[in-house]
Amino acid sequence: MSSQRNRSSILQSTHDEVLREAGYKCANPTCRNIITLQLHHMIWVKDGGENSALNLIALCGHCHDMHTHKHIPHSAIVHWKGMLHALNYAFSKESMDLLLFLFLRGDQPHLYTADGVLRFAGLFAGGLVEFGDQMCEETFVNILDSRHVVQLSDKGRHLVEAWREGNEDKYLSAIQSSSA
Repeated sequence: MSSQRNRSSILQSTHDEVLREAGYKCANPTCRNIITLQLHHMIWVKDGGENSALNLIALCGHCHDMHTHKHIPHSAIVHWKGMLHALNYAFSKESMDLLLFLFLRGDQPHLYTADGVLRFAGLFAGGLVEFGDQMCEETFVNILDSRHVVQLSDKGRHLVEAWREGNEDKYLSAIQSSSA
């Protein structure tokens, strides 16, 4: 009960920052819920956790309950927060969604126009996507009419798998092996 007396309200600006960081979705990358998001203290208030954006993560009610009841481990929460933080400073929300989109497509090729490929520019620069072997066989008047397959690189696939699993060791292993 004493921790409840010391519990202060989260500032609206902090609340908004945490929701923006998660793209107004549950931070669990396998969930993607947007209904009734809650802010979870990664270090609980009763254990001295603060109301700072670095200590808060957006979770839907279900994932929040699953973590509180120890079905989602603390290590996964910490990893998701770290991935959100890293991806938010390295990539846009659109880039994060494109990574998940390509991951969910699996090996199904999808053709993009040259201007569509530009949406993946940051992911190409980060080595997370690459051009596929296939290219449309048509003859084009100019390069903007060409079609290209964009797919996850091995590094991108490993990163998304580790992110979705909340597996920090797998993430670190994927990053180290891809830079070797």
